[in-house]
Amino acid sequence: MGEARKYIITCGLGAFAANDTNAQAHFGPNAGQKAQELLAISTERANKAGFELVRCDANPQDPDDTMKRFVETLRSREFVGLNIGFGLRGHKENTGLFEKMLNTAWALSPGIKVMFSNGPQEVITAIQRQFPEDFEST
Repeated sequence: MGEARKYIITCGLGAFAANDTNAQAHFGPNAGQKAQELLAISTERANKAGFELVRCDANPQDPDDTMKRFVETLRSREFVGLNIGFGLRGHKENTGLFEKMLNTAWALSPGIKVMFSNGPQEVITAIQRQFPEDFEST
């Protein structure tokens, strides 16, 4: 049988990008849809390398709900990695939520590898930086 899947939780604005002016400026009026389309490319490549991405879209307008869903997701399985996207970490108005997510991840999953993508199309690049051995033959 093949090796067990490696799970990575990926947190970006995702579906909530449609409500974010920074994301709209970068991706256009259909920012949420565009972000999800680009993430699908990274997801496909990650799957081929033995990873499964588990999305937890962050809503900066509702940090309490975001944290509730984030904690539930973190507790749902063992994760080897946490990716946080630029839309969440790259804008000062999201700094508090970003910090809370990182500290929570470290508390609930000690040793989890943390990675940062610069856009949904670059999630795969962040994974490759942290797990280069899994991509040598793909």
